[in-house]
Amino acid sequence: MKYLDRFDLVDEEGAPDFVKKIKYSYSEDEWFPLGFFSDKKLSRVDFETVTVFYGGNGSGKSTLLNLIAEKLALRRTADVSVTKAFGDFADYCKAYKTKIPVGSKMLTSEDVFQNIFSTRSKNIAIDEQKAEEEDFFDELSFGGTFDEFADTSLISKRLVKKQHLSKKTKAKERQFSNGENALKFFKGEIQKKKLYLLDEPENSMSPAYQLELKTLLEESAKFDGCQFIIATHSPFILSIEGAQIYNLDATPVSVEKWYNLKNMRVYYDFFAKHKDLFEMFRDAVPKKKAAKK
Repeated sequence: MKYLDRFDLVDEEGAPDFVKKIKYSYSEDEWFPLGFFSDKKLSRVDFETVTVFYGGNGSGKSTLLNLIAEKLALRRTADVSVTKAFGDFADYCKAYKTKIPVGSKMLTSEDVFQNIFSTRSKNIAIDEQKAEEEDFFDELSFGGTFDEFADTSLISKRLVKKQHLSKKTKAKERQFSNGENALKFFKGEIQKKKLYLLDEPENSMSPAYQLELKTLLEESAKFDGCQFIIATHSPFILSIEGAQIYNLDATPVSVEKWYNLKNMRVYYDFFAKHKDLFEMFRDAVPKKKAAKK
C-alpha cells in the first residue's frame, strides 16, 4: 500500500525569488537545508511500500525524513532541532499523495529511549512509594501503635504488611533489555494501514532484534497495508524485501541494491576473509566442565 507516491524538493534554480527570500530573511547559519540537497543533485524521491534512505552521519537522511514529516504534518513525540528556514523550505516542497491515514506518524530512536526511561522512572517512583509505605506500616504495627498487632506473630505481621503494600502501591512494570524494549515499542506503535516514518529504528538493538524488527516491518507492509519510509544504515533493515534504497552518500543520489552499497561490501569482505573460522566453529558445542567430586 502506498499513501505517499512522490516528494519533490525545492527546485532552487527554478525558484530564485524563494532563495533570495531565505537569504534576505535569515542569517547564513539559518539557511539549512537550502543548498544541501541541490548539491547532492537530489530533486525528487519516488516511494515504494518500503523506501529507505541510507547514508552516514551528515548525509541528510534524517533531514529528509523531517522535511517529509513537516510537509505532511505528521504526529511526532520527540523534539527536533531545525533552522529558521526549515519550515519555509518544507512548505515549498511538494508531496504527491493520496489521503494520509489518521494515526500515521514519525517514530525516532529518541522515542524508544524515552519509552525505556519512562518505564524506569515509573518503577523508581513505585520503589520509593513502597519504601515510604513500609516505613509507615512498620512504625505503626511493630511500634505498638496498632493494638491488634500486639500479640500477632512475626509471620502474620509480614503477611498483613504484604497485603497492605499490594493495596497501596502499584505493581512495577517488567523491565526488558534495551533491545527487547525497542522491539516491544515498535510492536505496540505500528498499527494497520498507516504511514510510518522511522528514523534509525535499529538503535539500541542487537543484530538478533534487528532481524526481528525487519520481519515485523516486512509483514506489516505486506499484510497490514502499511507504508514505511526509513532512515537507516543497518544491513538488516536495508535488506527488507522489495525496499527501494536511496544512497545519500552518493552524488548524485542514486537508487541502489543494498548489497551493492559500499559499507555493505565492507561487511561482506570482512566476513568472507574470516569465513573459515565461522565454518570451523559453526557446529561446535562448548564442552561441559566435569563436576567436582
